Amino acid sequence: MKNDAALEQCDREYKQLNDFLSQRTERAMQLFSDAYHFTQRESEILILIAVYGLSNREVAEQCLISEKTVKNHLANMMKKIDSRSIRKLLSLFINHVILHTKENRST
Repeated sequence: MKNDAALEQCDREYKQLNDFLSQRTERAMQLFSDAYHFTQRESEILILIAVYGLSNREVAEQCLISEKTVKNHLANMMKKIDSRSIRKLLSLFINHVILHTKENRST
């Protein structure tokens, strides 16, 4: 019982933190998506993976699409950034968000 309550609290706090991060970095995310000409669906998938840590299967369930479609979107995004690595995509995205957020604080 006690562990269940602790897990539920942890889940709530994790979701709150992710929602906070998503709101604080929304503009940077939009600029990143625009810079690489990502579609709205590609942007949505990137956020679900990068911010919420969802697996391809979880993304598919969330977006009501097949897991193969998720993989196709990821492949399209990686092609747009000229990389074959999901890690490179995530690194590029995270660095962009950090730099954009830092620039906004200093102006």
